[in-house]
Amino acid sequence: MQLELLKRAGNVAIDVNPASGVDIHMTQHGSNWLWAVFSLFGLSALIYAALFVVYEYKGKKLNHYAVAAPLSISLVMAFSYFTMASNLGWTGIQAEFNHQTTSSQFYEPGIRQIFYSKYVAWFLTWPILLYLTELTGVATKDIDTVAESLSFVELAHSLVLQICGSWFFIIGLLVGSLIRSTYKWGYWTMAIFAQLLVTFIVFKHQLRDLTCGGLKLVLLLFTHLCIYLYLIAWALTDGGNVITVDAGHVFFGVLDLLVFIVVPGFLAAISISLGDFSKLTFRRGHHGHDLEKQADVEPVRHSGETEVPVANDTTHVAGTGTEPVVTNDVPRDPVIA
Repeated sequence: MQLELLKRAGNVAIDVNPASGVDIHMTQHGSNWLWAVFSLFGLSALIYAALFVVYEYKGKKLNHYAVAAPLSISLVMAFSYFTMASNLGWTGIQAEFNHQTTSSQFYEPGIRQIFYSKYVAWFLTWPILLYLTELTGVATKDIDTVAESLSFVELAHSLVLQICGSWFFIIGLLVGSLIRSTYKWGYWTMAIFAQLLVTFIVFKHQLRDLTCGGLKLVLLLFTHLCIYLYLIAWALTDGGNVITVDAGHVFFGVLDLLVFIVVPGFLAAISISLGDFSKLTFRRGHHGHDLEKQADVEPVRHSGETEVPVANDTTHVAGTGTEPVVTNDVPRDPVIA
């Protein structure tokens, strides 16, 4: 009786959602690991949701925008890991190499379980991570300098290029994992090429335009090191069938925790430490006029051939000669002899 209760209280995802029609598939150990990762992303989402509500209530704009990014990332990744831990979101593809085998497989190489749900999660979360990186880079630099050296179009253009390149990288890995022949490595190669371009754009923009350094530079280097480890993980799992499905989940899970929990946490902390969003308000550079000073002065009034500015906080301006006298009374036309 006690043993039956323990079985009911344990992980039964493999029994409820069996991997039918595949030879190389996830076991209960792999599902247990995925549930643990799901719990971490779920806890992260709850923490960021609480911070989001607090900053929204206090009206701190920059903190609000900075927390919204890791909150979205944690929600999407928790959704993905819940799906994979439940042994859902997968398809069966015959492997190219026969490195992993089973005694009951009909084909040689056998049919491997490919979880496409992780690629969908990356497709949604990678642009958010790039946005957070851009926000932190702009926030840590003097905004007047940014406004003078870069326009909004240039900032948006750089971010769009990074997002499109990352999407190409993810789609290349997804399509390659769904192909059984050796042509899958062509998509893997194109994914590497796209990511190399993204890496060049990111570091050129962050180092030259935003002059990032210190912790931000360390985070950039660490993130892109993990990105290239994704390529190795893909080659060992969905691409080359070298390691088991469970081992592949551990490899990808560790990388996801580092890239989508640790890195966004540090980036959000950097942005939050800067204070209010008013520091990020773009103003005209030194070639223009100070908008705040312009607001304190009304347009000039014409009197004959003389233009006289009138200040809002001045109660009496006395003129000489033929200049008009302006007081709090109703202004009168000057008498010209």
